[in-house]
Amino acid sequence: MGEFEGKRRSGRVRRHLSWVVPLILGVLAYVVFISWTAAISSEVDPDDPADVGASLAALGLLGLAFLLPLIALVFFIVGVVKAVSGWRRDRRHATGRYNRAELADRAQQEQFARAWADTSQLRATLAAHQVPPQIRVWDVIPRPNEVFFVDTAATYARFYGQNVSYAQSGGFFFGHPLFVAAGLAVTAAGNAARRSAAEAAAAAQWREHQGVRLIASNQRLICHANGQWLSFDYGAMTAVYPEVEQWSLVCQFDSAEPLMLHGPGVPAAAVITVLMTYGPDAVAEHPSLAPLGR
Repeated sequence: MGEFEGKRRSGRVRRHLSWVVPLILGVLAYVVFISWTAAISSEVDPDDPADVGASLAALGLLGLAFLLPLIALVFFIVGVVKAVSGWRRDRRHATGRYNRAELADRAQQEQFARAWADTSQLRATLAAHQVPPQIRVWDVIPRPNEVFFVDTAATYARFYGQNVSYAQSGGFFFGHPLFVAAGLAVTAAGNAARRSAAEAAAAAQWREHQGVRLIASNQRLICHANGQWLSFDYGAMTAVYPEVEQWSLVCQFDSAEPLMLHGPGVPAAAVITVLMTYGPDAVAEHPSLAPLGR
């Protein structure tokens, strides 16, 4: 609660600075440039051609004396509008009133906070070499001695390239040489653009982005993707990247495309994956899981 209040106070300070700073800078700019203009003008002889440059400098400073405060005025007005809007929003929140977008954002933040707390507890349990609570899963038939620990939603992607074909266009041009040259140039440019688009589409990249159901057991990760259950055995993994602060897990395999998972429930699956691939001590020692202990 104290941290939340600190963030609110910090937000209020930033909102006030958004109009206070332009106001101060605008006044200072006007005073400084007017003073410079007056100082230069007092030493300029209008009848002396040698003072033409100084006169122009004084005129430029005079323009800046009005231009810069005008710009500051625009930022001042914008800052005041933001400050008033923020004040009204704080008053509305203080009475428990939130709009639909704010309610959705608040619910999402609470979901991630709960997931982080649960994952921290899971890591602490495993680091103490204790068995975490098991869950029942009725959609997937367990293997012998298989038990399930995580059942959550996640976003799913696989990393691979693919073959992409494209058609080259041609044309027969006749007539004036300039017309023929222009036609050939347009055709070549179109073919080059299609070739570049095909190369970009064929390059290795994360594909098949979709929401999936993710289950983590003591033997594998299971995803319901593309209308079917897919198993990713821990024993087939060659690299594991549990980026819990980014709510993601990336796994590499010998004979399958890399897998990326992301979502509030993914850190828990990442902890289980580290346990089953690196061993019990890795749960406490893995540097990517260290944020869960803070």
